[in-house]
Amino acid sequence: MKEFLKETQPIFYRILEKSFKENKKTHAFLLVGDHTDDIATFIAQSYICHEDTLACETCDDCIRIKECLYPDMIVCDGKESSIKKSDIDHIQEEFVKSSVENNGKVYILKNIDNATTQAMNSLLKFLEEPVEEVYAILTTKNINKVLPTIQSRCQVIKLLPESKHSLELKLKNEGVDEEDSMVLPHLFDSIEECNEYKDSELYFDVKNYVFYFIEDLYMKPSDLLINLQINLGKKYKKNKEAYALFLNLLVLGMRDMFHVKHSIPVLFVKHKDFFEKMPEDGKILQKIEIILEYTEKLNNNVNLALLLDGMVYKVLKGV
Repeated sequence: MKEFLKETQPIFYRILEKSFKENKKTHAFLLVGDHTDDIATFIAQSYICHEDTLACETCDDCIRIKECLYPDMIVCDGKESSIKKSDIDHIQEEFVKSSVENNGKVYILKNIDNATTQAMNSLLKFLEEPVEEVYAILTTKNINKVLPTIQSRCQVIKLLPESKHSLELKLKNEGVDEEDSMVLPHLFDSIEECNEYKDSELYFDVKNYVFYFIEDLYMKPSDLLINLQINLGKKYKKNKEAYALFLNLLVLGMRDMFHVKHSIPVLFVKHKDFFEKMPEDGKILQKIEIILEYTEKLNNNVNLALLLDGMVYKVLKGV
């Protein structure tokens, strides 16, 4: 996470590192952005971990915090249901008691914008009178729904949106192989979606179908339609999601083939040799346009089999 934050949130990382180095820890953070969970966890670990300036992420305390098993940490999520006054009262009651671990206490309130007015007012009083070694981490996607008085009691951090590069780094850090780490961020906008698909049978099936399609298109065009019907059309006959994934991956694959022929880096790094074996195609850009056209048509209520047949016919025709 340290390297990920350095790359994707450099200003915030420097602020965080400096405050911990100088032992001037902020008693309350308000993280603003779409993907705050992992960063909130890292901050919580940093408050408790004694192995490094910021969280080492490998010690027993860091692991327990990540797994939400640390006894001096409470997490509430407004995404699941509204955060109520009783939730804030519970935190206050628990944190008045002696610390179990003697390392400080942390509470994380995710999606604080979905808290009742009573909960917001109760939280405000808690923030106005900070207790020593009690730390708050609040998150929101919509800062306009958070009381200005709460904002003023927190260090507000507006996180930069996740870029394709940051998603790629995060996936690599999670052990996803290089090729899929590069491809998935071009299909999905969030790490949650990437993680949902990275090990799925659907993703790997459809990725294979894309390479079968390209090989048939250039080496065995007479087999193209029948093989596509046997593969994608049979297993995922009425699965619109599978068809959308196929067309999006096919665009990336065809684009990579164009890139290989023009010495441009590719996403499908494990298939570079495959693309190099394919013949030159002076109309490849037109073919990509056709696939994109049919990707748009998929948004309409269409017969999936007929849609695929039409796309294949136009691609084989060339324009």
